[in-house]
Amino acid sequence: MTQLKEVTIIEEKHTDDDREPDTAMAPDESTPLLLSSQGASARSELFQSFRRQRSSARLLSLRVSSGGVARDGNFAEPVEALAPLFPSGIESYLGRKFVPYREASLVKSVPAFAPYRRKERHRNFHLYWTNEFRHWWKSSRLLVRLGGLYVYSFDSTAAPAVLLLDPEKHKTIKKLVKFAKMLGQGGDEMRIFLKTVKPFTRTMRILVGGWRWVEAAPCRRGEVGLEEFMAFVGNRVSRLVARTFTDVVAADAIFPIQRFLFRKDFLIYPMDYHPITVCVCIGIFRAISPFAASFQGSRIGRVLTRRFFSSSKNRWLPVQRIGELNLLSDDCQERDEVSQTADLVIIARMVAKALGLVQVDDKARQHEVLMDEGFEQIGAGAGGYAVYQYHYQSKSYALGSTTILLHVTPYGPSITDVMPYYTVLEYETSFDRRDKWSEFVSKSIMEGPPVVEGYCYQGAFFSPHHFAELKDMYDQQLLTYEAACKKLPIVSKSTRHGGPPRDLPTLKTFLESGKRGRKVKQNSREFNQLQKVVTTVAKEILRTLKREKRDRKDEGTYAPKGVILYFEGLDCSGKSSTGGLVQAALEKAGYQVAMRQYNRPPTAEQRARPWMDRFEVPSDTTLLDLTSNADDEKTDDDDVRIGLVWDRGPAGDFVYGNLNELPLETKLKRYKEFRDFDRQCREQGILFLKLLFVTNRDSIARTLGKRLAQKKMAKDLQTWLQACSSRSGSDVVSFEGLEAIAAHIDPTDFIAFNNYERNLRIFSNFALNTDTEANPWVVVNTGDRFAARKALMQAFRNHLEDFRRRGKHCSPCCVKDVPEHSDAVEIEDMMKFRFRMTWRHSMLAWITFMGLLLLAFIYAENTDWEDSWYRTPTKYDINELLNNTVYDDDTIVVTQKTGKTSKNDVETADKNVLPHDDVAQKKGKTVKKDIETKEGSKEKEDATEKASKKM
Repeated sequence: MTQLKEVTIIEEKHTDDDREPDTAMAPDESTPLLLSSQGASARSELFQSFRRQRSSARLLSLRVSSGGVARDGNFAEPVEALAPLFPSGIESYLGRKFVPYREASLVKSVPAFAPYRRKERHRNFHLYWTNEFRHWWKSSRLLVRLGGLYVYSFDSTAAPAVLLLDPEKHKTIKKLVKFAKMLGQGGDEMRIFLKTVKPFTRTMRILVGGWRWVEAAPCRRGEVGLEEFMAFVGNRVSRLVARTFTDVVAADAIFPIQRFLFRKDFLIYPMDYHPITVCVCIGIFRAISPFAASFQGSRIGRVLTRRFFSSSKNRWLPVQRIGELNLLSDDCQERDEVSQTADLVIIARMVAKALGLVQVDDKARQHEVLMDEGFEQIGAGAGGYAVYQYHYQSKSYALGSTTILLHVTPYGPSITDVMPYYTVLEYETSFDRRDKWSEFVSKSIMEGPPVVEGYCYQGAFFSPHHFAELKDMYDQQLLTYEAACKKLPIVSKSTRHGGPPRDLPTLKTFLESGKRGRKVKQNSREFNQLQKVVTTVAKEILRTLKREKRDRKDEGTYAPKGVILYFEGLDCSGKSSTGGLVQAALEKAGYQVAMRQYNRPPTAEQRARPWMDRFEVPSDTTLLDLTSNADDEKTDDDDVRIGLVWDRGPAGDFVYGNLNELPLETKLKRYKEFRDFDRQCREQGILFLKLLFVTNRDSIARTLGKRLAQKKMAKDLQTWLQACSSRSGSDVVSFEGLEAIAAHIDPTDFIAFNNYERNLRIFSNFALNTDTEANPWVVVNTGDRFAARKALMQAFRNHLEDFRRRGKHCSPCCVKDVPEHSDAVEIEDMMKFRFRMTWRHSMLAWITFMGLLLLAFIYAENTDWEDSWYRTPTKYDINELLNNTVYDDDTIVVTQKTGKTSKNDVETADKNVLPHDDVAQKKGKTVKKDIETKEGSKEKEDATEKASKKM
């Protein structure tokens, strides 16, 4: 677009009728201001003048000149950015095409919505406090029930009736159960009150569940809706089960045992023991158990729903085979607003790479680096806002190239002194509907609207969900660090150590003191469980070593004489922390373990040798520190077994090197060399454990946020240590550990985040082509670190057991492998395969589905749908009340139409009366009988008087 140099505006008088109506542009919308060298005032004047034009005919009155020479017939060139200003469009003139009208885009200086985590439950402030009020209401209902129980247990009509019961009779058990049940309900008054407020309680629960469904991420709304529904059903069912269990145990176990003890005179009634004590205890348990079970019931409903979706959609397991890894799963194909392979997403990553140069280099300029990528700046605004256009030839557009608009705005606050950029990419003819509810019900929610927004940081493009994960973890870690610094005086008094952390292990220990007590207990519990598993595996290895020595077998027959732990996978996927548990188990078993890093390209000397020769194998010549350690538990001083940890390896050459671009014949040779190396390790008694670590983008973003926070902490700790060393010049402070923390994250991690899908496919393709039945790859999904670590240790035990069985039957050299495929599977062919569900996924899907049906069936069978929400007011028969008959509220049931008492209902109520109701009923019958007796005697007296008169 031609840049405007000089603008001359013909003054005109405009009336109110000449102005555009307010409907020309929607509220809170604007169009990028045109660039002008005359300054902000001239640019604003030009923009306001264009807004006042009623049609494109007024545009002809504008004369544009440059250096006194008219251009293009002395008329201004129509600008596509002005299209939202003319409802009828910009008419064609002087050979220029017609520019149709389009609606203005939203203001791009701020996000359309605040970034939120994909699985966040309470985004809205009011929803959070509504849920907190709901929990308070549940607790208050329990307190009201317990208060009514206390009052009812001292009722002058209820307690004495229980005291008069004969504990040795069988009918007494039913009356005691009914009394305990009434105590658990809080008595008559509290029971009626709780039934009255039940509609409000249910309404609050449905309101929170529906609100969570509406607020969920578009890609998860279906799952969240079913989760909330099944949580509601599980809540109801758990309460029903808790109440029924209490009644059954009381009626069939507690009271019969009590009656037996009374009959055998083991308990003296009522001096030493009375049943009313047991009734009160059962009543308290009956009131509390549904409250406690409701939380677990909601959790069961949610867990079953999540497991059902996870299994039915073939999502990743904590540990699985490479052939079972679904590369089209939601774990790696996060369908947020658009597909990860969409044209706009690819361009967004290109933009992020260019803006990364601006963030790390003070001399780089935004418009210059974007111009190198083909972007042309067409507008600017306040707050660093700028808009660019880009002509892109897309495969999905048959009509030539299309224009793409790029909006860039700095977005604060900064993260480790680097300011992120908020970017929006859209087609010029697209409509922004990201915040519209219609996107959920329309088809476009599956494909994504043609608008992509995200955040660029250090060369990586983050979607709003990913950026929220990064920022949330970053802020959380800094908040924990601040809390730990505040608790430092208290911790130093108890531990006698007040020095600042100097490396990553001490920093993690220091941060534990700043976490909440509940989180500390959870971390401690998980750590103890994992350490218990590590110790168990180490003891199994030691027992195997002793058995091998006792049977006088050759070294490496039962237990491997050497172990190679090959850690490969995505960056920031927890390879060191998760795989370190296997390393710890080997060290406890007496293995000397060392690490070898192969994360650098091979040298010229290494390229001259065979490909696998540069990867070291444990042997007697392996250079390790074999200094004896008194704490090491060994079977024999001369029996030294060695383990090596490969941090990166042959698969890394395919992902980060150029091996993936080699011809197919060359790659086949590399695959064969790797399989031959695997077979040679088995023949030499070496266990080659191949671990491929994968995870989702959300987990990687959280890891990046954690490392960025640790980098900021390391900078602060350097200042802290320098202040400690300033007391005297003789103090020497080492910053080696803190420098290692800062170097734990580098620009390559962000580049790997941009290339997530490419790297995952290449890693999976290499593992698929080198997988064997004798020694399969172990794919570890670290999306849930704790579950992955437990499953990894179990997989390691299975590998040790396979090695032990192979050693018992025959020597390793006699083992024959399953024939391998000679044809390589290319990435394109791999993605065309149909990723089938494993038997574990299918079985788990059916089990969870049957569990969901069972919950729904129990809820439906035990729910009175006609009177499940609102309690119908009880109507009394005045004639019955005037007869001095005392009935309970539930005893007299009056029909709505006739107002008469149903005979069946009265009989049912008579069966369900409590002990004090029996007394009242007997009293009522006695009063009736006395009245009938008096009336009969009066009739006899009248008859006697008449007879005497006749005589």
